[in-house]
Amino acid sequence: MSENSQVTRLLAKRFSQPDEHGRIVFWLDDKKQYADVVATLVGEHAADEALREVELITPEIGDENDRRYIPFTVRYRMFHEKPNQKFLVYSTEPAPALQDDWLLDLKLAYGPTFTMDKLAVTLTEMLPETSADTRKEWMEVMKCAPKFFDSEERVKRFAKRLTAHDDIKDFQAKMIATLLHLKDDRHSMQDIWAELLTQYSQGDDSGITAIERMGLSAFHWVGTRRIYHFDVDTDSGNEPTVKDFVLWLFQLAWNGFSDGKNALSSYANIIRDWDDWYKNIDMRAVLQNLSENVVDELQLSAQIADMSVEELADRDLFRDVDEMVVNKLYERLGEQSITDDQVQRIINGRKQKLWYADYADQYECIAAASELRAVLTECSGLIGAISSPEQGMELYADKLYKADGTYRRYVLAWHQANPDAVSVNDDLQNAYETYQQDLGQAWQKQVDTLSQWKFVGTNAQTDFYDREVAPTLKANRKIAVIISDALRYEAAQELSERIDRESRFSTKLDMQYSVLPSYTQLGMAALLPHDSLEFDSKNPTPKDRLYVLSDGRSTRGVGARDAILSDVGGKAIRYDDLIKLKVSEIKELYKSCNVLYVYHNHIDATGDAEKTETETVDACEKTFKELGELVKKLASGNVYNMIITADHGFLYQDRDLSSTEWLSEQPKGDAVWVKKRRFSIGSNLAPGRAFVTFTAAQIGMDDSQDEGVSIQVPNSIMRLRMQGTGVRYVHGGAALQEIVVPVLHVSKGRSAADDVRPVEFTILQRTDRLSSRQLTVEFLQNEPVGGKIRARTVLAGLWGRDAAGNDVLISNETPVAFNLLGHEKSERHVTATLMLTSDAERFNGTNIELRLREKTAGSNVLIMLDQKARYFFKQGVVSDDAGFFD
Repeated sequence: MSENSQVTRLLAKRFSQPDEHGRIVFWLDDKKQYADVVATLVGEHAADEALREVELITPEIGDENDRRYIPFTVRYRMFHEKPNQKFLVYSTEPAPALQDDWLLDLKLAYGPTFTMDKLAVTLTEMLPETSADTRKEWMEVMKCAPKFFDSEERVKRFAKRLTAHDDIKDFQAKMIATLLHLKDDRHSMQDIWAELLTQYSQGDDSGITAIERMGLSAFHWVGTRRIYHFDVDTDSGNEPTVKDFVLWLFQLAWNGFSDGKNALSSYANIIRDWDDWYKNIDMRAVLQNLSENVVDELQLSAQIADMSVEELADRDLFRDVDEMVVNKLYERLGEQSITDDQVQRIINGRKQKLWYADYADQYECIAAASELRAVLTECSGLIGAISSPEQGMELYADKLYKADGTYRRYVLAWHQANPDAVSVNDDLQNAYETYQQDLGQAWQKQVDTLSQWKFVGTNAQTDFYDREVAPTLKANRKIAVIISDALRYEAAQELSERIDRESRFSTKLDMQYSVLPSYTQLGMAALLPHDSLEFDSKNPTPKDRLYVLSDGRSTRGVGARDAILSDVGGKAIRYDDLIKLKVSEIKELYKSCNVLYVYHNHIDATGDAEKTETETVDACEKTFKELGELVKKLASGNVYNMIITADHGFLYQDRDLSSTEWLSEQPKGDAVWVKKRRFSIGSNLAPGRAFVTFTAAQIGMDDSQDEGVSIQVPNSIMRLRMQGTGVRYVHGGAALQEIVVPVLHVSKGRSAADDVRPVEFTILQRTDRLSSRQLTVEFLQNEPVGGKIRARTVLAGLWGRDAAGNDVLISNETPVAFNLLGHEKSERHVTATLMLTSDAERFNGTNIELRLREKTAGSNVLIMLDQKARYFFKQGVVSDDAGFFD
């Protein structure tokens, strides 16, 4: 029932008295609490039918010339003009002295004078039913903050929050929550301060102003001091300000919630709430906004600038910290005075920090740069171990490919971050170029020993169909072959890892050596079913010699390849055409053939163009995404057995070549039909010290016209000088990066055993008793992350169960990251420190539990995990909770 409804009910009761006594009611409202609504309570529009015939008289309304409502006219109207009419005589002026009250006789005759205590009505009619003692306590609070109850709309919102069991602290907390327009179930100190901090970050002081105006300021600050141990001296006993709290909070957080005076456990409540704010995406933005100004107010910039990167590694809160960590890491990389392990540990530790997202590109660039330096050092030390052509190729596929993959990822990260650390980039580019040259020279020594392009015991690209496809068809099974132009081995390694992270997909990466020259037209032909390959001599134009005949048939374009595949019940299709098909159309296409060749071309199309060759690393990223989507789409079309391979690899460096990487010689012979940066095709090409020269027969090709067909490739990683075309991205030669090509087997399983799953962990419980307010918990990550084992982050906290069976969080809830790669158990231990809050007091002498929560994939919903540990908690806990911030 609303407050006005209560007034209406009581008035109707007075006017319902029999005879003359129910005809006139005098109402004294000297606080003018109902002046704005009294006219609506009686008269023809009154809510209660019994009051619609009541006429309102307001004696003090009107000036001295208006005689309608002076005492004489009031009497005359009520007893002579309308002796049978009911009247409500409403006065807002204090009652005059008895000798001066001209209506005293009527007030006594028709008494008692009607009065309404608005607070009493509000308590009785609008707030929940409760005990007499509780009502008395509530009324005392209401008398101290009467303005709060002036608004009926506000009181209605407030009443929705209250329960009959709320004490005066809950009562006042919910008043503040109402002023701040918090959700109905929110009134804790954490919720209140979250809103006040949000408003303050936006330059809005309406919330704290409302608290002060309603007389709730003292209550709010007493609670803040008691619960959070907020301790700030103010001038002349004035109340603190929100700014005071903000500065105190950030100073305390900057110091790790240690002030040198109080034990860390004293700040358990604010640590818990800070952690919760920190985890909330909206509140993180608030903390960021606040920190922008706080760093200047606290004069921390100079201190931050003077700290070493090791000292800053675990620090947080301010943009200046990340700015300085980034700058100092670049400096240390340039000085080569920090190990890769140190760099990766620092950056991994910063991923949960407040400003990490703003500096993610820089951190990723630093991590990639550091990893590149470490990998180049490792791989450079292996080059000398190359002892044969076969062993060199095996070493590349096993370890040396990492240098090229790490370089590609570094270049991608550098482009995205675009940092000012030019010297770091120059050093790494020099180091990679030196590595390429050293590897190229070492590998060249092995190539020079070859009398033909053949590696004993190593799979050849020319045998691909007979080795990988034909046995599958013979077993009456289908297969799809995806050929991605220039997907070199290191890129396929990363693609394999990405596909492996998908549920129910598994991969196995093998290698094969490509044809020579290692270029598109010859590589594509080699992957088709064939008995012989030959450069196309049917067309007189020299450039046509690039194209290849398979058993005398053209392999130029997807149409020609489709015709060759049709002989074995196969079909060919371009990626761009297949990706547009509906799933049902893919099913029909696959059903109509035994083997499906899908041709994808983005890396080579990008790298081979002079205008876009600098985008090669970006093209690799796009290729990963496109091939990932292609694999999933084929699988949805009932294609469960796939191979991803390439025609050739490539060499790439992300800056202009030095003069030492250019050949001064040019190919010579009876005819030079084709000349590219990394190979030439001609007739009887003249051997030279700068080239590797093979006849058609030596590279496994026919020369049916007996033209003395021969090929040449520059030694090592050298390029031929010629007009046009790009120079950073090249292929066609015999470098390991060009000729080691992937054979990536992809399959989709039908069981959950092939699903990606989170890494498993164990709680290492060292004790079952807790006698202090701090607990350090140790965990063992059971296995390294990688492949289908993904990293995870859980929230660890201590929980109690109250008498009503409700679970209560009684500590901070701290994130625990299980993302370790180490293969030794000793490398996979993780710890978390938990601080008991004041809520723990009521669970003293009971069992409490360590519980773990985790976000469900793709949402912010937290679920409780099965792992838990139980502790018997016994310790005297000093209460520091105001009682209403549960």
